[in-house]
Amino acid sequence: MKVTAVVLDWNGHQDTLACLRSLREVSGLDILVVDNGSSPRLAEACGDELVGVTLLENDQNLGYAGGNNIGLKRALADGAEAVWVLNNDTVVDPEALDLLLACLERHPRAAAVAPAVLSADDPSRLWVAWGEVNWLQSLVRLVGQGREYGPRWQGEREVPWLPGCSVLFRRAALEAVGLFDENYFAYHEDVDWAARARELGWSMHYSGLATVVHRGSASSGGYSGFKRYLSARNSVLYARRHGSFQQRVLLAAAIILTLPFQYLRRLATGEQGGVQLKLRGWLDGLAGRPIPFEQLHLR
Repeated sequence: MKVTAVVLDWNGHQDTLACLRSLREVSGLDILVVDNGSSPRLAEACGDELVGVTLLENDQNLGYAGGNNIGLKRALADGAEAVWVLNNDTVVDPEALDLLLACLERHPRAAAVAPAVLSADDPSRLWVAWGEVNWLQSLVRLVGQGREYGPRWQGEREVPWLPGCSVLFRRAALEAVGLFDENYFAYHEDVDWAARARELGWSMHYSGLATVVHRGSASSGGYSGFKRYLSARNSVLYARRHGSFQQRVLLAAAIILTLPFQYLRRLATGEQGGVQLKLRGWLDGLAGRPIPFEQLHLR
């Protein structure tokens, strides 16, 4: 099976190079890097270390969704039968791809499969296994986060959605479902893709023996960074598209009831700006306002 790895870089060149070094240890894999409007450009800063890698350059930051879509389109055009989308701050185990492909083959209706994602700070613990939509204030829950990586997490199972830091997509599913919805820009586009796939009869599978290590990028700016705004805005977008009336009410109630307590708790640490960004994200999502890219320092 022809497999292409797509790695998206936005001002994280050293992480990207570490990811590429690990991917070069995986046999039979084409590697494609998308520079998502970095400054300086990846080619300018690290050109000598990109030998054997296909490099695509975007003029501006298109977000996780738009940036990865550029790579997915190219990989599919080049004949890839599966595409492994990876965050640039991941390091892959050399055996991970073989294990993921075996899982994909065992489940003919699997749209995508994903490994156990281990924490770079402590690789004996999970950064995440898989995700669930719980319709509470954050919309989603990362299953297994912080848990010790042991036999309980080394099995294989169907799951609701797969966190986008490391997902192997089947070509036929990408063609049937489509690519990431670029209205999300970043955050929850992976949750949306899984929901769309399930509506068409596809499934998502976790393969716990396969592993990658994830550092967790600091590019979002900490608690008061743009992640808070985008996650909040996109939870509204997701709820409108996929939520029942009862689920939308649950999400709204969770936001309204917890927001004052969040603000007071973060006020004590000087991080109340993150709560304010959340509130703006929810309101912009409800009003259908565009993302303020410049104000969030995304472009």
